[in-house]
Amino acid sequence: MFHINHKVLNINPNIMKIGIIGIGTLTLELARRSVQAGYQVIINNPRGNGIVRETIEKLGPNIELASLDKACEAELLLLFIPKDNLESVLKNMPDTTGKIVVHTSSLIFNPQSLLSGITNALTYQITAELLPKAHVVKLFNPVKLEKQNLPVQQKDEIFFIAKHSESKLRIQNYLKSLNFSAIDLSRRLQFSGVEANPDVIHSIKNYPKGN
Repeated sequence: MFHINHKVLNINPNIMKIGIIGIGTLTLELARRSVQAGYQVIINNPRGNGIVRETIEKLGPNIELASLDKACEAELLLLFIPKDNLESVLKNMPDTTGKIVVHTSSLIFNPQSLLSGITNALTYQITAELLPKAHVVKLFNPVKLEKQNLPVQQKDEIFFIAKHSESKLRIQNYLKSLNFSAIDLSRRLQFSGVEANPDVIHSIKNYPKGN
């Protein structure tokens, strides 16, 4: 279970700011954990902030709904934007030079569709092309097809791909602070194309089931 520091209640200007653009299952969970870990979270939902206002207000005082420009002021940006809307939203974002931009999506562990699942997830390269001066990280949320009885204390595993060394370290530390076990697939995936390394396919096909 994720333990919360309830003493972290008021917004501190020295606390790292997390900007979230687009609300989905993963970004909502990242928002929840970030607030509980003491980060300041700024959310913009391109489909309308009013749609998620009630849900966001329940997460605590260190979170707010704001404009796209304000959300982009954060040091770390988390994106959940449908592919059809991706280009229009990214083109409306202010300068992201030097920022870490995390493109989120789910990855279903189905051996029969695993290869296409990974290669399709590499559409995060669209984000990298549209934000060439940002450090783009791909974050995969493992969605398992069958329910599993995991030990209460076992950390949730999450996968990411990043080219920039400092970005790798920062995203690992961030995810660790949210009580995730962050697994770096960067070295085991070919960035030059969409073909996944066979070793990655083998390791994910044999992803351990709960005991």
